[in-house]
Parts: sequence; C-alpha cells; structure tokens
Amino acid sequence: MKKMIGKKISKGLYVGLLVTFFLNLLFTVGPTEKAYALSYDFTDPIATGCAYKSLITYETKYIYKSGVQIGYVQLKGSAYCHTAWGYIKLYSAAPYDNYANVYLDGFYGTTRRAFTSCYKGDGGNGAVMNGQTSCYTGQLYDKDPYKASASAYIYTSTGAIAASATTNRY
Repeated sequence: MKKMIGKKISKGLYVGLLVTFFLNLLFTVGPTEKAYALSYDFTDPIATGCAYKSLITYETKYIYKSGVQIGYVQLKGSAYCHTAWGYIKLYSAAPYDNYANVYLDGFYGTTRRAFTSCYKGDGGNGAVMNGQTSCYTGQLYDKDPYKASASAYIYTSTGAIAASATTNRY
C-alpha cells in the first residue's frame, strides 16, 4: 500500500512539474513575440519590406491652406507586419526646405507611447524639401491594443505652422 501511494505521489509530482514547465514556456514566448513586434518601431517601412506586404490605407485627410486643397496625409499600415506609418503627398513641389512633415503618434490603448516623423533618424525618408512633394514617417507597431494616427504640418519659411491635418486613430 505504501509503495502504491509513493508511486501516485511521484506521478503527481512529475505531472505537476511538466505542467509548470509548459506554463513557463507559454509565458516566456509572449514577451519575446512582443519584443520582436516592437522591433519594427522607428524603422523604414520600405527598407523592411512592410510597405509591400498587405498594405492598408487606414484614412486619408486633405490638407487645406488658405481654403485651397494642397495635398493629403494618409495613415498607412501593413497587416503582415502589424505596423503603421504616416505619408504626405503635396500637389505642388515645396517652395523651400522643411516645407512639410508628418508625425506619427503611437498609442497603447489610450496612452501615447511613441512618436516618429519623416526625419531620417526616425526611420522616415526626410522632411519635404525644396522641389519635393512627399515624405513618409518611420513605422510603429500597430496591432490591437496598439493604435496610431498621422498628423501633417505645412510650415512657413520662418517655421510657423501654416496648415495641418490629422487622421483618426487606427
């Protein structure tokens, strides 16, 4: 009888250890996947290939300066990479350097967690300079509960804001 009880305890202990081991593996994988996903933050959507994988345009907002439509801002994303980035397109070439830029705000739920812009150090292709008509931001992770919105700004030659437009959060 004592041997039988000892074997049952041994089996129970073995099963308990296996369950604990697999639960630990389950919870260890989650943060690794999260870290991998967040590794797309502040990267170039074209260089990573995300701009070509399951492309989404979440929203387009038109930009008006002095009552005239001069271009649009888009919140773009990749369903494959679970990322979002901002894009601005002007209908005419910029008359001077740093004429326009897009800023991408990333949120975790309702909390702002990160932002990026067209500046190259942030993963974008640079602000809209003299003679250019567009730029895009670096990308941020954007799978629920993460969200993002894009804001475009048109500047005067002195750096004041002349016009702006912002998308909703997606």
